[in-house]
Amino acid sequence: MIRQQSIGTAIIVINKQKQILLGKRINCVKSGFFGLPGGKLDKGEMVLNSAIRELNEETNLSAKKIKCLTTVKEWQDDQGCDFVHFVFLCNEWVGKVKLLEPDKCEGWKWFNINEIPNKVLPAHLAGIKSLIDKSEDILIDI
Repeated sequence: MIRQQSIGTAIIVINKQKQILLGKRINCVKSGFFGLPGGKLDKGEMVLNSAIRELNEETNLSAKKIKCLTTVKEWQDDQGCDFVHFVFLCNEWVGKVKLLEPDKCEGWKWFNINEIPNKVLPAHLAGIKSLIDKSEDILIDI
């Protein structure tokens, strides 16, 4: 079996109330789990551009400021591939949250960062934990 390497982005959108945006997945792998906005890179696409595009395509939000927070490598048995997630932090954006991919997501909801649902995609949860473990300055300066 050939191991496939996949690359994707996940964006932690955090509001002034220190809440993060999560969507409940439907009609796909790990249906019923919550996840951050994000997805796979398009052929020839830069990682940062993918994060900005995915955020807008899924939520209607346009990032004004975005930075890479961490990377997470995950073996996905159900997909048969290694997956590298570049996790970004976005605390400034324009637009109102809208459900733009209703075939993939049940809806977007804000959660207190320390009260997220039990079923969060593992790599996305690792990114959120990375944010929590970082300096409190990341949360205070928003």
